[in-house]
Amino acid sequence: MKKILLGCLLCLFSVSTFALEVAGVDFPEKIQLDEQTLVLNGGGAKVMAAIFKVYVIALYLPEKNHSLEEILSESVSKRLILSFMYDGKSAQLLDATQKLLSENHSPEEFKKLDAGWKEFSAPFDILKDIKKDDRLAFDYNQKTGIKMSMNGKEFGHVADTGFMRAFLKVWLGDRPAQVDLKDRLLGLTAADVKH
Repeated sequence: MKKILLGCLLCLFSVSTFALEVAGVDFPEKIQLDEQTLVLNGGGAKVMAAIFKVYVIALYLPEKNHSLEEILSESVSKRLILSFMYDGKSAQLLDATQKLLSENHSPEEFKKLDAGWKEFSAPFDILKDIKKDDRLAFDYNQKTGIKMSMNGKEFGHVADTGFMRAFLKVWLGDRPAQVDLKDRLLGLTAADVKH
């Protein structure tokens, strides 16, 4: 009986430690962002050529939410994490991001992102290389904007609070990086994850 009870307790502990595993990458159920606790809303893998996993991404919010408009709201704090599955260059990430930003905004909207894009892209000159297992995090709240960090070390900041809404459209816009990944980040499906 004691062994069964111990086994149950160990199972409970392991479930509460990590809420999500995608392609061998673990994400906890909750994280702390400044004085606020955020919960895992969803996550999945960005796949190229139908088989090659580029990175695993997870979205954290104050509470689980499937409403796109509420998630994109500038009043909602959030953290977006990218865990890379390959070695690459930050310039590649920036090129893909800029392309998807332009595809998910009208020319007029895209032009208004210019100041935010300059703030966002400039710090990547410091990074240059991205290594397998590197974790890139984007922490947002409406008072401070976006804090960017790599492996827990802050390297950049975007004061323009409207830029996070635009940035999230890379994955959550009408023309997202990957349609099924959009649903996973919204917490609508979890086909490629383990709980």
